[in-house]
Amino acid sequence: MTPSSSAETAAGRRRSTSPLRAVLLRRLAPVVLLVVGIAALSQARDMGLGELTAPGPGLWPFIVAGLLTATAAVLLVVDPAEDYEPWTAGTARIVAGLVGLALFIVLFQTLGFVVPTLLMLTAWLRFFGGESWRMALVLGVAGAIALHLIFVVALGVPFPAGPVDQLLGG
Repeated sequence: MTPSSSAETAAGRRRSTSPLRAVLLRRLAPVVLLVVGIAALSQARDMGLGELTAPGPGLWPFIVAGLLTATAAVLLVVDPAEDYEPWTAGTARIVAGLVGLALFIVLFQTLGFVVPTLLMLTAWLRFFGGESWRMALVLGVAGAIALHLIFVVALGVPFPAGPVDQLLGG
């Protein structure tokens, strides 16, 4: 065995993961979905379920969260781990998108509709869509105003009003 081939073999061993670790990493997605589903069930219940004839605001979120939780539980038991894609660098983009959505929700509750929508559209167009900063900003502003006009002005959807929403008449 030459020195270069032994170094390559050692590097290959370091890069490879154990079979148990690979299975656990592939099972991470249904476990995360199960945890999210259980948390959503709790949040929906706290919103109030009401009754079928007079549903509360948490009834539909509770039903959806129940379906998510049940699906995740079935995936954990029935679906073989080998069917899942391995975690790659592309996975970080998905996680970043989910973190962006969570940030949007927090900002939406505190700043209203327009500012978080502008930030979200601009970030997604720039980082996920590969647009230039100029194009992402132009489309982000146009998109946020268009969505405000559609949902708030035309359809009358009651969103939390932030400082910019009040200027736009929302």
